[in-house]
Amino acid sequence: MIISLTSILLVIISAAQISILIIQNRQSRLQLINDYRRRWLDAHKNWGEVVFIGRNPDEYYHVIDEQTLNELKKLTQSNTADSPTIWARNSIQVVCGLLNEVSLRILQGQLYVADAYPIFGTELLRHSSPLRILLDTQKENLQFQYQENAKHLRIRNEIQDWLIYHDGIRRRCLILIDLLWAEAVRLEDLPPDDITSAADSKTKTGHLNRNRVYSEVYRLKGLTRIFIAFRLYYFLYHSEYCSIFNWVGISKKRLQKLNRNWTKRLLLNNGFSVEEINSVENEVNSQNGT
Repeated sequence: MIISLTSILLVIISAAQISILIIQNRQSRLQLINDYRRRWLDAHKNWGEVVFIGRNPDEYYHVIDEQTLNELKKLTQSNTADSPTIWARNSIQVVCGLLNEVSLRILQGQLYVADAYPIFGTELLRHSSPLRILLDTQKENLQFQYQENAKHLRIRNEIQDWLIYHDGIRRRCLILIDLLWAEAVRLEDLPPDDITSAADSKTKTGHLNRNRVYSEVYRLKGLTRIFIAFRLYYFLYHSEYCSIFNWVGISKKRLQKLNRNWTKRLLLNNGFSVEEINSVENEVNSQNGT
């Protein structure tokens, strides 16, 4: 009888200790998320400068106000090839340094993608294209076909050189963007057109992205973290089209439905009546039917 009671007490104590450890781990992760979120907000100016470098300076979409944008244009014009561009190099170090830290936490199993997503959210993803231009120079020829200011282009090349010299940071930043994008698609936080465009691209590059994250986890932790490698590898399927080999991806029918609803809300918000929207939709459906 005493032995049975002792065994029950040991089980209760062990369960309580496990519960305490789980709660402590959760609180630790929440504190870590809050710290990274604060650092990301503090890096807003640096992020704006990175987007400025990755985009054409005269593009419409930037994340900084007009006054700051004009100041950056003046700094660009005063740039010379005799010395490094300190403000640009400092910004890429701050932004990519933070992305790299969060990426490492995920790859080492200390944070989940769902934990990291609220740190950056769509603030990062909606402007991830100019960052990808800096991280992956192969993207440049596909997306940037216009003539740019020579001094602006020289600063961009300088930043790309820095990233090439720090290849591990460059890879892990790309991995984090891919993981966050997959989470955003899973939550349907992005415009359907953006999701569709990325999914179309991933029909060719998806396996490369998945192999990259698998290889990086293996490089960092070896066989001891093979479960994390498989979990993250599989997680990236969320941003690709579903198929018989991919049950968690997004379906094309679902995207078409999301796009119709998204377009209706957008048109309604811009003053179109429901009758006008339905009339146009019926006309389009009739044309597609013929």
